Amino acid sequence: MSTYVAGLPMYDWPEVRAEVDALWSAIALRLVDAGIDAPAALTRFDRFEDLWTEPGLLIGETCGYNVATNLDGRVDVLGVLDHGVEGVAPGEYRSIIVARADDPAAGLAAFRDRTVAVNGVESWSGYASLVCEVAPLAVDGRFFGNLTVTGSHRASIVAVADGAADVAAIDAVAWQLALTHEPATDDLQVVALTDPVPAPPLVIGWAHQGLAVAVRTAVADAVASLGPEVRGPLDLYGFVERSTAEYRVLPERLAAAAAAGCTGLARPS
Repeated sequence: MSTYVAGLPMYDWPEVRAEVDALWSAIALRLVDAGIDAPAALTRFDRFEDLWTEPGLLIGETCGYNVATNLDGRVDVLGVLDHGVEGVAPGEYRSIIVARADDPAAGLAAFRDRTVAVNGVESWSGYASLVCEVAPLAVDGRFFGNLTVTGSHRASIVAVADGAADVAAIDAVAWQLALTHEPATDDLQVVALTDPVPAPPLVIGWAHQGLAVAVRTAVADAVASLGPEVRGPLDLYGFVERSTAEYRVLPERLAAAAAAGCTGLARPS
């Protein structure tokens, strides 16, 4: 049994779980060919944090903000699975700010003092990117009136559609999955787009950095080998190498928003 652990949790929706497993099988095959005792299957933890801090972490997928903050010195970036997000460079992504389709508010500024849904307050795509977006509009450090934490982008989509919240920022890759698999998107409209940033990276545990080159090669070769039956459902277009240093831009942007007077979205309800 392998002493290593691997996980690809960021877009591991039930509807595409078979394709995520197929992606891992292709990667694992090439890792084994390179002499690396890769696990035969992905580990799916209840909490993403348990994967990211696992001592045997060989490949994990994480929010880029974590790389430059709480995971600094614990993981090293391998690169990014490129999901072909429209309007951004390969290896980047952004958030899609959504509201109910029948909401008469015109533009993000019209949502002042309304309720915002976030997947988590440590998420770049669901929280921090929106802080940066509303910073010029903030008053007394806040813009929205209330905040509700949903636990996932999909749950935020449903919360807005159901009226439990008025607006949410959704990871563009998750939004694309939702357009295919989540009926609640039929009741939503796109209000705005956030600025592009480096996409959620694949990382390797700090203790295993010596394997990074071989792991990068295995991932790139595996992705290139996949057919449309796997690539299509995952909106997967390739693998882009990125460095850990490139993710420092995320806390820098959040610090700039705080300097401009926006220290959060709203007080939790």
